[in-house]
Amino acid sequence: MEGASAQTEKIGELSRLATLAAERILETQITDHRLPRDLFTALVSAAQILEEHSAPLPPLVEQVLYEAGKRFSEADAAGEATDRDPEGDGVVATLTRFFSGFRRGERGVRPGEQ
Repeated sequence: MEGASAQTEKIGELSRLATLAAERILETQITDHRLPRDLFTALVSAAQILEEHSAPLPPLVEQVLYEAGKRFSEADAAGEATDRDPEGDGVVATLTRFFSGFRRGERGVRPGEQ
């Protein structure tokens, strides 16, 4: 059972790191600093791994991703280009698929709702 314990510990650490990344993202928004793309990509990757292991998303992570999903929806509705570099096209497609669940409310209760 040591393997299961180690995996649980790793998932817990990933959850903690994802929360720290979400905190950093909120901090950059509050202070009007530029959001590092790598940080946001890391948060999305962590959330995807947590979901693959049926681990709940930390509330702050879910809130940040929900807000990002809303922004992607608004950008799509406005017809804005979200990323035009060739490397970014794959990132945008991946993020768009991931956020589609947040936009449709498939992830349960939306942040701030009871």
